[in-house]
Amino acid sequence: MNGETRKIVRVALIVGLAAGAAACVASPFTTAQVDPSSPIAARATAAAKAKAPSRKFSDIPTIPTDVPNADQVRAAVVDQQRAGDALTKAVAPGTWELKDTQGYADKARRDVKPGNFEAPTDADRAATEAFARAARGRASAPPSQPQ
Repeated sequence: MNGETRKIVRVALIVGLAAGAAACVASPFTTAQVDPSSPIAARATAAAKAKAPSRKFSDIPTIPTDVPNADQVRAAVVDQQRAGDALTKAVAPGTWELKDTQGYADKARRDVKPGNFEAPTDADRAATEAFARAARGRASAPPSQPQ
């Protein structure tokens, strides 16, 4: 049993060493090759070769002081959930009922001014006929042949 475990460990070590050696080929410290047909090849190569000043620890910004702590965030979340629950309860079905419909209808009838609905007179009929005659006179059939 111990002999089989040793064989498995040896195989795992060999595979691990081979993977490590393969990883050494792709070094993160070498400059990557730039496609020469790229429109920004020259600028990319120049930017890779340019020596920029290294960052300093003094460049790290200070920790902000106006960030709420966990208790403040928790309290804000609880307040927001309570407001959401109150809104859900306020707009839930069955939270209102229709009352005093007769009073509403009576007020609407008082507010509305009835139109002047009278039977048309002979003069109204004559004016309508004159308008229709004039409209028929202006109307003409389209030509039967395209122009």
